[in-house]
Amino acid sequence: MAGFMRKIKVLYIIDNLIKGAGTENQLLGLITHLDKSEFFCTMVTLQPLNIEIRSLLGESGCDYLCLDVNKLLSLNGLKAMMRLRKYIRNNRIDIVQTFFIDANIIGVMTAFLAGHCRCVVSRRDLGYWYTPRLLFYLRRLNRLADYFLVNAEAVKKVVSKTERVKPEKIKVIYNGVFKLPGEVNPNINRRAFNIPAEASVVGIVANLRPVKRLDVFIRMAASLPNQNVYFMIIGKGDERDNLLNLAREMKLDSRLIITHSAENIYDYISLFDIGVLTSDSEGLSNTLIEYQLCGIPAVAFEVGGNGEIIVDGQTGFLIAEKDPLVMAERISLLLNDRPLRDEMGRAAAASAKTRFAGDKMIKDTCDFYKSIAGSN
Repeated sequence: MAGFMRKIKVLYIIDNLIKGAGTENQLLGLITHLDKSEFFCTMVTLQPLNIEIRSLLGESGCDYLCLDVNKLLSLNGLKAMMRLRKYIRNNRIDIVQTFFIDANIIGVMTAFLAGHCRCVVSRRDLGYWYTPRLLFYLRRLNRLADYFLVNAEAVKKVVSKTERVKPEKIKVIYNGVFKLPGEVNPNINRRAFNIPAEASVVGIVANLRPVKRLDVFIRMAASLPNQNVYFMIIGKGDERDNLLNLAREMKLDSRLIITHSAENIYDYISLFDIGVLTSDSEGLSNTLIEYQLCGIPAVAFEVGGNGEIIVDGQTGFLIAEKDPLVMAERISLLLNDRPLRDEMGRAAAASAKTRFAGDKMIKDTCDFYKSIAGSN
């Protein structure tokens, strides 16, 4: 243990930190809960943070550095790399961990130039953003990284195959949930959304972006024969108007609600009878974990890490081939069988509380950091 008398210094670099986004929430949870007697953290962002996030970092004892870079291939970008290299050297940083592509590029190159630190690249999705040109550069940049940290076995397979990273360099650590369902806000209830007390609610939590395929959710909803079912989409994004127009075309607008969570997502999930996920691409979905923690059975397409969360037929249903008609059949089964729905919900909650506990994620990450810092 003598090698760990000095605190392990970890520097995180990310484009920006936006409260409420999945990766950002995981990173903030990690920084907040790391044992400060063993670790010292620095947050580096390419763009300035808002006051709330900066205050949260300060309260957690985390240093903060803004590079203020809008364009990587520029004189300002080069100066930012030199500034970061100097910071890493002067502060004897042990581990540099990167998130998202721009921060990945700057972080990996700078860590390599600084030397005497380990570089960890984070990947948390199936690379729906890959392009041939980007992959060409990533495969070469990846040679400078020491390790890759991913949140699902499915992501590990994609990174290994597509980015040509050796599997032994990739570590899987599942997401951890720190905020559990508690007492719900009484003002967020079905009556507030004009949902009849006897109706069922099928809902989805997702950013209103094309990759989430909320158009599929609406078309699937319109195909359900039961007219006493309401549908909720919880999220924000540029697709809102398109989705509302589609709902009108499908004659579903009177039973579709699109809103967003101001603070506690569990308040909204508690309104659901069934949770759905229609994404084309997922790493390890925080949404599916949140459904489970609320005791809500989920129906999702079998993509990415969804099969690492849902046990098909026990805690929900996985739909192969992304078939919305099969998804509608499974949802109808759950709507018509309350005992099955309740049984799956209980099994889902028990599974999520064990497998995706925040404390487990923290321990696994700390053990990983200690193992690689010790190899410097």
